Parts: sequence; C-alpha cells; structure tokens
Amino acid sequence: MSPFLLLKNVNKIFPIHRNLFSFFSKSNHIRKVIDNVSLEVGAGEVMVLAGESGSGKTTLAKLIMGSLTPDSGTIYFEGNDVQVLKKKKKFYSLIQMIHQDPYSSLNPHLKVKDIVMEPLKIHDRGSSSKEEKIEQVRIALRRTKLEPVDEFLDKYPTMLSGGQRQRVSIARAIVKIPKLIIADEPVSMLDISVRAEILSLLNDLRKSLNISIIYITHDLATSRFIGDKIGIMFAGNIVEYGDIDEVLHNPLHPYTWMLLDAVTFASTESKFYKTFSGSNTSAAALPLKGCKFYNRCKLSFADCTQDIQQFNINKKHAVSCFYYKNVVTNLN
Repeated sequence: MSPFLLLKNVNKIFPIHRNLFSFFSKSNHIRKVIDNVSLEVGAGEVMVLAGESGSGKTTLAKLIMGSLTPDSGTIYFEGNDVQVLKKKKKFYSLIQMIHQDPYSSLNPHLKVKDIVMEPLKIHDRGSSSKEEKIEQVRIALRRTKLEPVDEFLDKYPTMLSGGQRQRVSIARAIVKIPKLIIADEPVSMLDISVRAEILSLLNDLRKSLNISIIYITHDLATSRFIGDKIGIMFAGNIVEYGDIDEVLHNPLHPYTWMLLDAVTFASTESKFYKTFSGSNTSAAALPLKGCKFYNRCKLSFADCTQDIQQFNINKKHAVSCFYYKNVVTNLN
C-alpha cells in the first residue's frame, strides 16, 4: 500500500538575476531551492517541516499543492502524480492551507460566514443550496470552537482577536473536509497563551476528521505538541528525518543541534557547529558541492564535499551526514 503523500527526489531551481543586464545573459546563476527531497506522509499523520527562514519549507509546500512544478522528481497524492491531478478542479478542494498571519489572510470586508463559505462557493457551486452551505459553515465553526456560532456568523475579522481569526482560517480550511492541510507557521504571530490552544485544536481535527497535516515551523518547541514525523530542512535539503520523538530526543545532525540550542537559549557555543558573523552565514557562502552545512560544521571532513547521502540509523531515524557513515556500516 502506497503512502498517502509521497515525494521522490524532488528538485526545484530558481534563476538568480543579480542586475538588469543579467536578464539578457546566458550565464545567470541558479539556486537549488529544493534539493533532492524525499519523504512520505501517512493518512491522518502530521509531518513537521522545520528549519530557519529561507530553508525551502514554503516552496516545498507550494510544490505539494501544485502551485509550483518541480524541475525533476515526482510528488504522489494518494498514489497519483500531482502534476496530473492538478489539471482537475477537484484536486484543489482536497488540499487547504492555513497561513501564518491571521490578520492579512482574511478579507476584512467579508463577514465570518462568507469567509468560511468561500471554498463551498468555489467547489460546490450549484450542488447545494445556500441553506445547506450555511449549515456546513455552522458545523465548521463548532468544530473550531467558535461558539456560540450565531455570535460569530455576522462579525467581521476586525472584531475578533488573533486567536479567533486563526480559528476562522482553520474553519475555512476544514469546511469541505480536505484530506491534507498545510499549516504554514500558523501560531508564530499569536500570543504564547493561545498557541497551545490552536495546536491542540489542529490535533483534535486531524484525529476526528482523519486529515493529514504538514506543519511548517522554525520552532522545534511547538512541533512537539502536534507532530508524528519531522523533516529538518537546511538550504533545500532534508538533513534529518524520522519519528519526531526519535529525532528530537536523539538529534544527530549538527544543524538540528543548532535549532535545539535556539529553543533552549544555550549561552555556550555548541560543540557541533561553528558560529560566524557577517556574510559567512549567507546563501552565497554555501558550498557549491557536497553538504551545504560543511563550512559551519565542526564535524566536517573531506567526505563532506561529496554528493550528500542519507543514512538510515534505524527504521525511525535517518540523517544526511557523512559523520554517521561508519556508524551505519558497523550496525549493518
């Protein structure tokens, strides 16, 4: 049985235009934003994509949704190629997105009932009456704990708190019961007191409606509340992958350690990665070949300049780091 969502060796390249004249040049530089990414998500599972800004998380989400086309590799949704599925209108009702900013993602001129009804108007045009659509909206609002429902139907987003606005976004995403939700930093702009409530709500919805979720974040602390699996992304690569408890309790890649240090506010320099200032941490400073974390890693050695490989430490944990090559060889 094939996974619900499967990515196989997906790559996405964007040209880099340094100035106006470079538009007419045949020697434009390119940047591999997604670099040979493979992963799988089961039905009803939550896959966390974690990494710093610019690591490729949102671009990967757009590839899964079909709004971008991979330059190579394949994405399968329920066993079918997304590039074939996206030619059918129904596909876009199966995947919904929850955006980071609950303030800008909602139209301030629409009432809550009209915002939540938008997917029904687009995908159920003519197949159900207005009364039936309103009832579906009511159900979605109850599921997202916006009650009493009648008090929210005719309100505008400006009359709601940040947490309530994000619940409206979630209600809009689930009103047609999609099969996959992509949540792009859905709690990063909310008060800390509200974050756990929203994550708990998403967790309850995925269980009750059997919805798979891709949860995009830079914060490993919040990922523990909701994730089943996690992929740590750096410069377009998934450098560590596996069950979330296994990865976060036994981190192997130096970049994963760096993210965990940020969560724990470590005051001492990590023994796994180098700290730099200035341009050393920019995208331009990334190695052109081999592991892209090579220049920042204290474990790096000559093998790290070769094409990156993924090593399976066990059935629940894999890491793309040559430091563990001998470990895996000895285990086998």
